[in-house]
Amino acid sequence: MLRIGLVGCGAIATIIVNAVLMGIINPKVVALYDRHLHKAEKLGRLVGAQVCHSIEELVRKDLDIVIECASIRAVEDVATKAIENGKDVIVMSVGAFKDPNLYKRLYNLAKRHNRRIYIPSGAVAGIDGIKAASLGEIYEVTLTTVKPVEGLRDSLEKQGIDVDTISEPTTVFEGSFLEAIERFPQNINVSLVLYLASNYPTKVKIVADPGISVNRHEVIVRGSTGTIRTVVENIPCKENPKTSALAAYSVIRLIKDLSEPIVIGT
Repeated sequence: MLRIGLVGCGAIATIIVNAVLMGIINPKVVALYDRHLHKAEKLGRLVGAQVCHSIEELVRKDLDIVIECASIRAVEDVATKAIENGKDVIVMSVGAFKDPNLYKRLYNLAKRHNRRIYIPSGAVAGIDGIKAASLGEIYEVTLTTVKPVEGLRDSLEKQGIDVDTISEPTTVFEGSFLEAIERFPQNINVSLVLYLASNYPTKVKIVADPGISVNRHEVIVRGSTGTIRTVVENIPCKENPKTSALAAYSVIRLIKDLSEPIVIGT
């Protein structure tokens, strides 16, 4: 049985724990850590997991894999300590890898310790096909994301935008994936996943739409193997409208695949 530890006990961790309780996946949740101790205690009671008081304490437990679902700022610390303690890592806050030096450091660290870092596909479809296409030549990768205004509120208000005046679909960003992640760190991690899968800089457009209730991602990848076009309309997480339920389900599927004798897809 896969033994997991969770760092960050917010919306995604809650969905993972619920999937365990419902029998959708069957790992053993061994340990939990959140800097807000009451969050870890709440989930710990549900699955009988140990509540840790530091990342260092958690990674020393008898675990197979550590799941980071805390924040971009936590990724380096969590991944480094987990790998150095002989644990594989699943990174949910993939926006941290906008820093190529961090990506390279963790890549080399995992290789040196014979460990693996997993990055779920998140809230978009077609990552397996894009990975395959990247073995040829990629000419263009674009992402158009349309989200309810409320899901973008925090990021927009930090940029001085009066969210309550948006009454129709409004383009609030166009540019590179690096700038998109900088300005919308909790909303556009999928752009980084696309970049890592395609090895080609993603062009991003973000639209705030007060008239929709889904998170819509349209991806177009053009290359020597042809064109890949996907459109996904995701239901936002009830616990956190900034992210999609599919993003949480992607890590649940990954956890399931790690225990399956047959794995489908690239």
